[in-house]
Amino acid sequence: MLQEKCVHFEELLNVPDNQCLSGDGWVMSFCKTYKLKEQRQHGEAGSVALQAVKAEHKHLQALMKKYAPQDHFNFDETGLFPK
Repeated sequence: MLQEKCVHFEELLNVPDNQCLSGDGWVMSFCKTYKLKEQRQHGEAGSVALQAVKAEHKHLQALMKKYAPQDHFNFDETGLFPK
């Protein structure tokens, strides 16, 4: 993705061919400089059935329709705190 973005910006900014970054050697130093890491989900987090998540999302939407918006709580990681 970084290499594709690099090519896009080089074209957008009309960078001369002799000054364009070539190869992928620069990617590792770029990632190290900006502390970018690839993290893959594995174990329980990586084995979530997406269809089950969609079904539960619809179920929660149906449940929430019974309540006024001011009575809804935030259902993300800060779910302990009301909106």
